[in-house]
Amino acid sequence: MNSFSETRYISDDVFVYLHSGPGLDYRIIGTLKVGTQVNTLKYDKKTKFMQIKSSAGKIGWMKLAELQKTLPAKNLLPTVQKELKASQDKLKNIASENRKSLADKEQLFQDQIVLVENLELEKSLLQQQVLDVKARNLELDLLQDTKDDRVQMQWLLNGGGVLFLGLLIGLVIPFLPRRKKRTNNW
Repeated sequence: MNSFSETRYISDDVFVYLHSGPGLDYRIIGTLKVGTQVNTLKYDKKTKFMQIKSSAGKIGWMKLAELQKTLPAKNLLPTVQKELKASQDKLKNIASENRKSLADKEQLFQDQIVLVENLELEKSLLQQQVLDVKARNLELDLLQDTKDDRVQMQWLLNGGGVLFLGLLIGLVIPFLPRRKKRTNNW
């Protein structure tokens, strides 16, 4: 028999029998529920039974196979369920944040599309204005190029008008009736 002290737990069976000695042929002195924490005292290699002491102070023998070093699944279930619920809540929060972030990014994208469309419209308007200004500039350049010719033509027309008027007056005046001289014989 080996002696050592170690904390162990009753396995996942509903309950296990506690014997008065290291074997099944010893009298059953009680039962322990699943997940009960016990301290190991001695181990019998021949029968593979372990002497244990329960937290209530009960000392007895049980099969080594009915002991385990970790909490049984039945005792871990509430903890695992809490962790699962916390993980699910965290996942919901992350999903909600991702949806909100995605909605914000989609709105930003839509705003940028509208901005691009407005800029393209403004660009086309400005291009049309540039074309209009270029056409007006070409027109003004043509007017500037023909200005000297127009000025000379204007002087020619003005001079011709004065000449024509002078000729007309010169031809019309002789034919105007003259005033007769009065002879004042007094």
